Amino acid sequence: MVKKTIISRIQYGSANLRRFSRGVGFLLIAIALPARADTSGVLLSASDAVRIGLNRPAIVQQLKSRLDLAESDIVEARTWANPEFSFELETSDDGPEDITERTYGLSQEFSISGRRSIQAKAAVQRRKAESLAIEHWRLNKTAEIRQLFYNVLYQQERMAVYAQMRLAMDDLETVMQERKDAGDISGYDLARLQQERSLLMAEQGHALAEKQRGTQEFLTHLGLADKTATWPGVTDTLLPQSSLKPLERLLEQAENQPDLKAIKLQTDAFASDERLARRSWIPDPTLGLGYKNTDEADGDAFIFGISLPIPVFDRNPASQQRALANRKHLQSEYALALAEKKGTIRGLWYQDRELSDAINLLDCEECKALLETANIAYQAGEIGVLEILDAHRSTFEHQMQVLTLMKEARMVRTELEMNTGGNIQ
Repeated sequence: MVKKTIISRIQYGSANLRRFSRGVGFLLIAIALPARADTSGVLLSASDAVRIGLNRPAIVQQLKSRLDLAESDIVEARTWANPEFSFELETSDDGPEDITERTYGLSQEFSISGRRSIQAKAAVQRRKAESLAIEHWRLNKTAEIRQLFYNVLYQQERMAVYAQMRLAMDDLETVMQERKDAGDISGYDLARLQQERSLLMAEQGHALAEKQRGTQEFLTHLGLADKTATWPGVTDTLLPQSSLKPLERLLEQAENQPDLKAIKLQTDAFASDERLARRSWIPDPTLGLGYKNTDEADGDAFIFGISLPIPVFDRNPASQQRALANRKHLQSEYALALAEKKGTIRGLWYQDRELSDAINLLDCEECKALLETANIAYQAGEIGVLEILDAHRSTFEHQMQVLTLMKEARMVRTELEMNTGGNIQ
């Protein structure tokens, strides 16, 4: 009867290790979280984490400021130049008495070259480019938060495996003590088990340190660094559940990503700057109206004037050359960025597929069967302490390897989604 109970308690290999990632959640709340955590709170999901992280007041203000700055260029381009008021006072003493002349004038520059509309169009294009740059920033930030989230989930599940291993060793110690009392084994088996437990505790302490660091980094990105004491934890599946989309379909989405679309709009803006520079030879006239008042009878008069800059020496060639160079530079940058993004997508896609195949290789009954066989054989005296400890260590390392591969698969999938715009809030 004792043998049956112990075998039931110390087996922790799983026939389906994909379910292992989902099955440890309840154990995590009781074991992996700090004792002072508020377990009555709601566990945080990945979508909740992204929502909280992106809605931080500092981030919202930062993004709004970027748009406001781009909007200011449009306002500046569409705003007319201020009219100019002039006043001249001239006193003449050529005649028998002094004569004072007062001239009042008002002038305004008028744009007939179309430069203002072209400049406004370029500003609108840059504002759209800035909006896309902000969207790309949000994609990167979302991916960063999700990666931090799944790192915390990975650390939690590691702690659960350590807790399971500790329980299995406690049960194994009970078996060894019973066999020692019966005279079947010497004290070496218990000493060897204690040595293995000490090693496991040291590894567990190292894993806990990594978990605490990852948790602090994650909460800081959510603006919840001061909520550590009441933070309940995270919940999700570590292994991506959605199927991998065909590579050709993902490559087609590359050109539609906001960072590349922003480069295109910036290129168009510099093309508008070129047109603006070429219009420099067309002068914008300044029209003026005035009134002249003198002390002489019938000396008052209305004044009309017009002035034109003459583009003889400066036709703004520097601005035209600068805009042309910037446009060509961005065209080259777009071609390179598109090629690199497609290369990144291909690499991530193949990596995602290979990781899934590797996880499937570990998804088998052999781990569970090996441990069950070793437990029965040890209690029957057919194997020694080294063999039974090796069986437990092998099962433990098997589960850790699965978790490591699951985490890597999740990180790769998150990066792939960031580069293709899928599953990103």
